[in-house]
Amino acid sequence: MVINEECKKCQIKRNVDKYPDNVTKEEIKKYQYEVNEIIRNSDGLTTPQIAEKMDNLRRDMFGNLMDYTEIKKHYNQLMLECLPYMKNRVNIAEDHLKMAIQYAMVGNYIDFGALENVNEIKLKTQLDEAVNIHIDPNLLTVFQKDIVNANRLVYFTDNCGEIVTDKLFISTLRDINPDLYISVIVRGKPVLNDATLEDAKYIHMENVAQKVIGNGTGMPGNVIGAISQEAMEEIKNADLLISKGQGNYEGLSGCGLNIYYFFLCKCEIFMRRFGVEQFTGIMTREEVIK
Repeated sequence: MVINEECKKCQIKRNVDKYPDNVTKEEIKKYQYEVNEIIRNSDGLTTPQIAEKMDNLRRDMFGNLMDYTEIKKHYNQLMLECLPYMKNRVNIAEDHLKMAIQYAMVGNYIDFGALENVNEIKLKTQLDEAVNIHIDPNLLTVFQKDIVNANRLVYFTDNCGEIVTDKLFISTLRDINPDLYISVIVRGKPVLNDATLEDAKYIHMENVAQKVIGNGTGMPGNVIGAISQEAMEEIKNADLLISKGQGNYEGLSGCGLNIYYFFLCKCEIFMRRFGVEQFTGIMTREEVIK
């Protein structure tokens, strides 16, 4: 989905004052000029591509960006500790798939890109109340049929911690279709608190997926044609794709592939787009071009 004017304004607002405290007025002026130049030349690009350009600008001008290593370890471990509870809830649920999806949506709350503050109490409350997330029963039925009939699935992850709920979701998909070949695509380089190969290894994603690869980029999302050749090959060979998070939706929406999107609406633009309140779970499907 190509960035629109509203998203451009949001990108300027989020980035124009995002610089270290110890910089000179001249550096600030140059940085803010470059931020506006990135937006001025953004036609035809997606929001994840713009975000990567902003990160590269800050890295070039000010050095290394914020290190999320410890934050990622914390949330990966926190969610691993919640995993037995979530597994049990999925196992005793009347609809195992629906419950796994609801947890996968809640996991998308752990997003330091879209949120200024990730509140652990709110996260745990959302886990307890995940069963209340509405999912269109008709779309769920279509999705389950797609899972049963699929041969190869690509699963695009989003954030650390959330990746534990992805593992539970994927495990549930494997219960439905044990022969399904599943490729998980994480970020290729560190960006915000997004999941990378290091996070996938930490939570042992390889136990539920045949292949786990990075997308070769530092974009906070995936964009067809802008990620690695290896990732593109997996997409080409897949008959079904699952996309987690707003960033992946912004990068993939409109591509015409058989993608199901799962995320929480966190920013005002998404809330208006889907007509819902903040932190509402969304399951939607790409309009497939045949």
